This record gives sequence, C-alpha cells and structure tokens, in this order.
Amino acid sequence: MSRVEAKQFANRIADLFIHHEEVKRIWDRFDSLRVHLKAGNQEHDPNHLMLTGISGVGKTQLATHYKRRNPVYTYVDRDETKIDIAPVLYIKLPYPFTALDFYKKILSGLGTKILRSDMRVGYAKDQALYLLRKQKTELIIFDELNFLTRTKRFDDQDGMEMFKDLSNEGVSLVCMGTPKVEYLLDMEDEYFRRFKLERIKPFEECDDRFCKLLKDIETAIQPPRSLQLGELESGLPQLLHDYCQGRIGYLHAILIEAYRLLGVFKDDFRDIHHAHLTVTKLREAKESFFGQTLR
Repeated sequence: MSRVEAKQFANRIADLFIHHEEVKRIWDRFDSLRVHLKAGNQEHDPNHLMLTGISGVGKTQLATHYKRRNPVYTYVDRDETKIDIAPVLYIKLPYPFTALDFYKKILSGLGTKILRSDMRVGYAKDQALYLLRKQKTELIIFDELNFLTRTKRFDDQDGMEMFKDLSNEGVSLVCMGTPKVEYLLDMEDEYFRRFKLERIKPFEECDDRFCKLLKDIETAIQPPRSLQLGELESGLPQLLHDYCQGRIGYLHAILIEAYRLLGVFKDDFRDIHHAHLTVTKLREAKESFFGQTLR
C-alpha cells in the first residue's frame, strides 16, 4: 500500500465529522438566523442564540465545520476593489476575558493583523464594527462563553452588555458554552428576549440512533475490513456508548486515540491492514485519553 493511501486513511480519521440529526438541526437554526437577517424579519423571530451543551457533546466541532461550509470569498465592487467577504466567523473568546481582547479576537477572525500594541478599546471596537459591515458578516459564533463567567475581574453583566451592543449592529450572534452559563440570560429580560436558548443533547441511549452514528463513522473512515462498529451483536456500540457517555466529542477522541496507538499517524505508517480496531485497543485509548473514569 502506498504512503498516499495510508495518509488519506489517517486524514479521514483525523477529520472525522458526521452530519447526524442534531448537527443538521442546529445548522438549520444557524441558516434561519441568516435568512431572517437578510430578509429584515428579525422582529418576527429571535435572531440570536445561546447554544449550550455539556463538555464533549460536540459544540466546537459543529461550529467550526459550519464555518468551513461558509468560507471567506472575494468580491469585486464597482471600483474594482477586492473585498474579502466573511459571512460566518468562529471566535474563541479570550481568557481572561477583557473588552480589548474581545474586539481583537473579532478583528483577527476577519483576517486583520493586530499591529498596534497600544490599541485602545474604543479604536478596536470601531475597527471591528466597520470591518463587520464592510466584509458583510452575517453570523458570529462565539465559543467558550464560560471564559466570561470564569474571569473574576470582569463583570458578567458588562460582558452581556457587550454582546447586546454587538447584536444591534446587523449581525446575528451565537454564544456557546456549557449549561453553567445559562444564568446569564436571567440577568435581564432583554438578554432573555434577544437570545433564544438552544441545547445540544448527547446520545443518551445506546439505541438505533447511536448505532447509525457508528455505522456512519465506519463509512467515513473506510477501514480495510469491516469493524461492525454499529452492530449491537458485536458489542462495540454498548462498549463505546459506555466509554463516551453518549458524547460525540469524546467518541471521536477515543477513536482517534485508538488509531494513534495503532501507529496510523506516524510518518512511516504504510499498511492500513495493520491498523485494526479491537476492544483491547479501544480500552487502552479510553484510559490513555480520559483515565479510568470520565468526569
């Protein structure tokens, strides 16, 4: 087997992402926000979201892949000036959270190099708002909202006021975090009105839905021989569900770690037939990545 084929196999594992039902549901909500924004119908439907889910449920993967589906493209205006259009931004919030770093993150997401070390908050904000309009940004996905609540020297409500202020600028916002951040919506009726709460749930049961997910994963990986990953008779669905607790992010991590232990990501890896998943290797991967138990 050629190195190219082995590399393609490794890439399929590393880039593993399945468009399961929950992904499609949330992506449809993202699309809806943008459609209402373009149509000017924000008043008839909440045009901002707070998206929460427990750790490992797949929030970040869901968001980053949505960004990939909506890449930056170049537009040439009447003056033949080239403008990079950024319809969707994915922003990981800073920690510790500060107003200046908040706007710097937006500027970086828009492709702007931060050259001034003495940049002030007002200037950074003005530049960010100007470029968001110029680059026609429709949706900003802010990840790690928990970083705001964990920053002791920054008031939670001041942070929410920054999001509210930005939500008035013709761009839809999605703020993502664990369920612990949901209390932020209760601080003001205005926050609750503006940000509709959506929750991403794990696969709570080892049922047909979870088995289908595993079958789709096997199809995406394209192993050289059948793994029976989604067949209840093999015992693998029950084992994997117990290991990952129904959290797809944890599931991906266990599978990727198992293949790493099998040598798939080494430079001298050549033969994918030698990289066959077993119960023993999955157990080693789970304990290597998470320890004896998941918390």
